[in-house]
Amino acid sequence: MAGYAVILICLAISIFVVFNQLDKVQQETNYITSHDIEVHNLTNKIEKNVLDMETGQRGFIVTGEDNYLEPYRNGFSQWQTNYDSLMALISDNPLQMKTLESIRSVIEEWLAITMPVIDSKQDGDEEAVRKFYVIDRGKQDMDKLRGMFEGFRSTEKTLTAKRLANLEEGNSMLRTTLLSLFGLSIFLSALIGWLLSRSIVRTIRNVTDCLEGMSGESEQSAADLSIRVPISTSDEVADLAAETNKLLEKLEGESWIQRYSVELGSRLQGAENLNETADMVVRYIAEALKAPYGALYISNPQHSRAKLTLAASVSGSGSGLEEASASFGFGEGLVGRTAAEKLKRSYTVPETYIRISSGLGSAPPSHLLLVPVLFEGKTLGVLELASFKPFEHHLETFAEKAADMLGSALNRLFTQMQIQSLLRESQAMTEELQVQTEELQTQQEELSASNEQLGRQFVLSEEKNDELSQIQEELKQYSERLEQTSRYKSEFLGNMSHELRTPLNSMLILSEMLAENPAGNLSEKEEEFARVIHSAGEDLLDLINDILDLTKIEAGRMDLHVDAINMSELPESVFSGFSGIAHKHQLDFKMNCGEDVPATLYTDERKLRQILKNLLSNAFKFTPQGGVSLEIALVPAEEAAKLLPQAGGEKIVSFKISDTGIGIDPSKQEVIFDAFQQADGTTSRQFGGTGLGLSISRELAGLLRGLITLDSSPGAGSAFTLYVPSLSSLANAEGGTKQSAEAESPSFQATPERRDRERSSATAEAAKQQAAASSDRIPSHPALAGRLILLVDDDIRNVYSLSNALEIEGAEVLTANNGEEALQLLDEREDIDVVLMDMMMPVMDGYEATRRIREHPLYRDIPVIALTAKAMMQDRDLCLAAGASDYISKPIAIEQLYSLIEVWMPKKKRV
Repeated sequence: MAGYAVILICLAISIFVVFNQLDKVQQETNYITSHDIEVHNLTNKIEKNVLDMETGQRGFIVTGEDNYLEPYRNGFSQWQTNYDSLMALISDNPLQMKTLESIRSVIEEWLAITMPVIDSKQDGDEEAVRKFYVIDRGKQDMDKLRGMFEGFRSTEKTLTAKRLANLEEGNSMLRTTLLSLFGLSIFLSALIGWLLSRSIVRTIRNVTDCLEGMSGESEQSAADLSIRVPISTSDEVADLAAETNKLLEKLEGESWIQRYSVELGSRLQGAENLNETADMVVRYIAEALKAPYGALYISNPQHSRAKLTLAASVSGSGSGLEEASASFGFGEGLVGRTAAEKLKRSYTVPETYIRISSGLGSAPPSHLLLVPVLFEGKTLGVLELASFKPFEHHLETFAEKAADMLGSALNRLFTQMQIQSLLRESQAMTEELQVQTEELQTQQEELSASNEQLGRQFVLSEEKNDELSQIQEELKQYSERLEQTSRYKSEFLGNMSHELRTPLNSMLILSEMLAENPAGNLSEKEEEFARVIHSAGEDLLDLINDILDLTKIEAGRMDLHVDAINMSELPESVFSGFSGIAHKHQLDFKMNCGEDVPATLYTDERKLRQILKNLLSNAFKFTPQGGVSLEIALVPAEEAAKLLPQAGGEKIVSFKISDTGIGIDPSKQEVIFDAFQQADGTTSRQFGGTGLGLSISRELAGLLRGLITLDSSPGAGSAFTLYVPSLSSLANAEGGTKQSAEAESPSFQATPERRDRERSSATAEAAKQQAAASSDRIPSHPALAGRLILLVDDDIRNVYSLSNALEIEGAEVLTANNGEEALQLLDEREDIDVVLMDMMMPVMDGYEATRRIREHPLYRDIPVIALTAKAMMQDRDLCLAAGASDYISKPIAIEQLYSLIEVWMPKKKRV
């Protein structure tokens, strides 16, 4: 018994020492995991509180909406509490306390700066708000705070590393102590071993070996803790071995959880990308739990209709992405149920649930674990893991702890994403117009690229006859893509035309009416203001038309209408058109037409005039002093054959526009012919312009089978020469007659209002003179007096401007906001003389309303004039196909509208 007593005493001492040392190790480990992680969490919460306050403050300043102050108030109410908690945790570290106090000082300084700005915004003091953002000390403080938070966390990480080193040193000391005690126990046990049974000695030795394994090196600790004491007896020693095994199992699980939690927390600290973080977490947890399959579903709480979307998955066979479902709704499936109930779930799954494959074969998992990812009671995601065997208790515990840590990280990432989204939206608002222009140019480049690719495929089909069938199929596909691209482009241009022309319509009509001053209550200066507004609107309309024309030319959809041009009249009309500009700018304008110039030139007169107008306009714009000259000459036959060999011997006439302006650098002479380009940025700022004129001119010159050359140098002026061949063969083929506007190609019909405004310019000028001569305007269209006109338009600006213009002429105007209201008014009033129908309206558009009118026996003869802001030819055809009597595009030339109403009015029989 004495031997047993000695052995028991030694074992008791050993166990006491072991438990004492293990308790110290456990306490140190708990301190590291609980204290350090809590410090990191509280640091992140304080930073989040500050970011919430900044986001709310800036959102309120930008929008003025009180709901943006909710994050500010929440952050303001929470940050002090989190600060006090953090200060209590680090009370044993004066250096960190000092750093935290500095952070508090900066936060209070930032609050002292920003709170008056919020008060100023609430009081409507925009000047104080503007001054704040000019200095923007708040941003400096926020930048300083981020650096201080980062330094604070870096110090905490260093302290954690030191504690881990101390823990490792304690483990080493524990190992030494245990070895000493175990050596003593072994020595004493050897002295009395002859008196004890072999089974008892063996059992005690096994226990000793296990305890000795617990003090092994850190990188081997997991394997050592997994060793268990074999039990071969049923006495008190066996009980000791059993309890030792339970202790080892518990310590192994806790140590494993703490080690992996610390590692995961360290990795999450620097997470900045959502996808990378999700992939890292799934892989790490799946590897830690030895789960061959894992998936992470994430729900962004900032979205109005939150769904659980697959963010990352991993499988031992690499097939996880193929097996995992893309998304779940809350309550849908096991994943959705786990998210809705916010509870951990484990299941035993059937063999047909999913299969995990490898190179040697495949097998179904037997157990499934689903853990909700929560943050402050909100479900941010669900972690799904599958394994071939049941998950042990400590593995499930680690999965839950990892999900909690992931919830904090996801919330921080979502907050960062929301801040970045608000910043991008703010930048997008200022760049929207530029983006639209870039998109248009991109579509043009894509169309050109598609054409080039189609050409390469055609050449390839000629060279490889044995691949003819395959190449033809590819050509068909490219043609369909090109047609689809062209259709998208046409739709975009039509929509752009509608959105820009609708407000222009009201601006042009009202400014023209103000300039006429029918009531005589405006001063001459106010009339001039109205004329300037009207002129600016027409300039904007010309810019829209230039863009549409350029797109139409590049798409190859503009037809050539060749007719005989009188070369004695053309120069005089061009000269008279620019003589006023030359006089206004005090520039000399000379024109010389050679005697050998043929009396008749066969070409498209409208396009020729447009080129000359663009070149002369450029010459006057870039010539501050000196003069501009236009020289027309017949090109000698030899020179003509070199310049335009494709002219086939036809006569070539040159139009040379020279100026004494700023000139163009040789390196920029090719660039200026590109769309939206000028010689350089300085020129653009000084002289303005879009850079479309020369691009359109070059394209039109090519359409006329001619070309444009340039001779210029900086400071020496420029000389643009247009060479145009006489296309008599085309004129003879077309019968020598000039086609009317209605017979022109669909692509040219893209800008009919430009010709309408040219035809109505003389009438408009006469109206202005008449208004100036009399303070009381006499209606110039008596046929409209007493007529009842139904105006159907959902845009109050158009209704207002057109109603005023028609009522001035003595007409009575009824208005409707959509097609349904128009049909109701037609049922109520049988004396309506004419309907002005806008084609794009809500509820019932103009096309459907016009068809209904034509289907009704009482209305089928009433004139319906279509009003539309879309200027494409197909839009005109759609209006006429729906039953419209005539068509006029926005912006509306009011004199043209009067004329259309007068033309169609007699066709309506008065009741």
